[in-house]
Amino acid sequence: MATEPGKTQHIIIRVVTEDFDAWYREHAGHAEARKPYGITDGPVYRDIANPNAALAHLMTDDLSKAMEWFKTPEFREATARAKVMAREFYVAERRQ
Repeated sequence: MATEPGKTQHIIIRVVTEDFDAWYREHAGHAEARKPYGITDGPVYRDIANPNAALAHLMTDDLSKAMEWFKTPEFREATARAKVMAREFYVAERRQ
């Protein structure tokens, strides 16, 4: 995934979990761990129709570096503790 230098990429992740509160604790608790990967947290949206689903909005200027976070043992362990059942990634550029 090539990124134009200096251009912010938005990573939007739809997560389905057995327990939203457990997922949210893990997500919020790893904000600092994501920073070395160039990830800045945006808002989290909880699905009204399925309260165990959420959209997490992350931002980065280096998509390749950011995606390395999702390969770390720390991320995999947090995913297990958060009881994640499914995850879909969307990468987008903001348009005005």
